[in-house]
Amino acid sequence: MAEWLTYREAATRTHRSIRSINRWRRGGMPMEWQKRDGQRVRVVRLDILLAWWRERLNSDPAHQYRLRKMRNQHDTQHAE
Repeated sequence: MAEWLTYREAATRTHRSIRSINRWRRGGMPMEWQKRDGQRVRVVRLDILLAWWRERLNSDPAHQYRLRKMRNQHDTQHAE
């Protein structure tokens, strides 16, 4: 069973703002409408959200720099 998240829940899960989630939706992330507490809200499946987020991180140069730095520190510690 797929887990569905609202904008706010998705933003909390990915440590991003609601504006970022909205920007991702406009960029093509598939989202749907659900009725919750009598109101229609836009929701995204958790697996889709995490795949979208991972793709954004992998294409972010700053994130790649941080990963390389962490790997280098790890390699240096194990080489000693």
